[in-house]
Amino acid sequence: MTDQNNDSIEDFSAINRLEEEFIRREEEVSRDLKSRNRIRNARGAVKKAIETLLILVGLGLFAVLIAFAIRLVIYQPLG
Repeated sequence: MTDQNNDSIEDFSAINRLEEEFIRREEEVSRDLKSRNRIRNARGAVKKAIETLLILVGLGLFAVLIAFAIRLVIYQPLG
């Protein structure tokens, strides 16, 4: 019985290669998902920046119109 155990050679190289292939594929999928998420986040950030810019421009325009209205009330046109 001990002779039989000593004669058998266990080669796990195929299993190790398969495991390495699975790990490599998982890393590629993870890298791809991270890239897609970065693109999605960048698009969201650009959209939010544009919205903020429009709000600030609108508030600035409103402030200029209010200042102009106050000037017209205080310094009435001479005409």
